[in-house]
Amino acid sequence: MLTIQRLFIYPVKSLPPVEVSSVELTNEGLRFDRCFVLVNPPTDGSRLAKFLTIKKVFKLCLFKTAIDDSWTKLTITHLHANPPSSITVPLTPSPLSLLANATYEVSIFGTTAIGIDLGDESAAFFSKHLKQDVRLLTIGGTGRRDIPGAAYVPTQRDALSLAIRDGMQPQRIRFADAAPLSITSTASEEDVRSRLPKDYQNEDVIRRLRPNIHVDVHGELPPYDEDNWSSLLVKTRLDEAQEVTIKCIFRTVRCLSLNADPDTGEMIHRDRQLYGLLAKDRRVNDKFPPDKPVFGQKGAA
Repeated sequence: MLTIQRLFIYPVKSLPPVEVSSVELTNEGLRFDRCFVLVNPPTDGSRLAKFLTIKKVFKLCLFKTAIDDSWTKLTITHLHANPPSSITVPLTPSPLSLLANATYEVSIFGTTAIGIDLGDESAAFFSKHLKQDVRLLTIGGTGRRDIPGAAYVPTQRDALSLAIRDGMQPQRIRFADAAPLSITSTASEEDVRSRLPKDYQNEDVIRRLRPNIHVDVHGELPPYDEDNWSSLLVKTRLDEAQEVTIKCIFRTVRCLSLNADPDTGEMIHRDRQLYGLLAKDRRVNDKFPPDKPVFGQKGAA
């Protein structure tokens, strides 16, 4: 029997995760996953803000995120700051506290969500450490956006009709790229670590591969078996009668975020660049785009 080995929440898109032992699974993904995003505010008078992504801004990996025991506060610390530097924001900001705050549109993979600015304190914190004008936004509007149909079919289609056609429940996401969940396996993890130089084969590569759910296959399945998974039936240890089905909807296409060095915030040395190591034989996507390496599956509950 397969088991879930590790669970990760990414409260702020493209920042490092919080690893947890349990979490609520919602129709928009894991609770509190990608509910905040960092953006450059528009300078052209429009409302469309450009979100920051780790595939271009490697220094985003130098922030540590932590959730308090009451699950009410998110603390973000810059790891290289001297003296230490951090901010704490509500994990679920009060709507009343945000009524007068600026709002922006954030387009990700062709679908748009409303983001509400959390104010000048968080903006000053990120702008200082990233050396550019940055605002921290929380998900606004309906609290979700359409799952991008273009992420797993080669032509643009309406996300809702696509879900119905595929026999799925209509899906929504927050600030995640293209699906509510990202799933990886221990067999594939072991394979990718074996590609690293010998001195680095104990590296926690899963931190760079950024899944939500990391599945332990206990040596029963080969690497990359998840390429062909169609669904996962998840049962909780507390109540085995309680179960949920996670539908695997498309293979996870990888980007240059794999080459960010989590210790320095720069590009990692070439012999440790996971993008290139995977590109040698993992360009196996049978849908758009076919030229990028694949690792893991995207899923939805």
